[in-house]
Amino acid sequence: MEIGSSSMAARGMASNKANVEQAILQKTLEKTEQSKQSDAPKAVEQVASDKQGRIDFYA
Repeated sequence: MEIGSSSMAARGMASNKANVEQAILQKTLEKTEQSKQSDAPKAVEQVASDKQGRIDFYA
């Protein structure tokens, strides 16, 4: 079986594409983890106001 330069180049491109896709996947997973951590519930501070428990909605 003869290995031509085009088949060697195709193998190199496939390998490079796999590496790039792996890097993109890794970055996506890292960003997902960061967003999950930043979406964690935060302590809510009650603010004293003159509304006496009313919530006003404006359209």
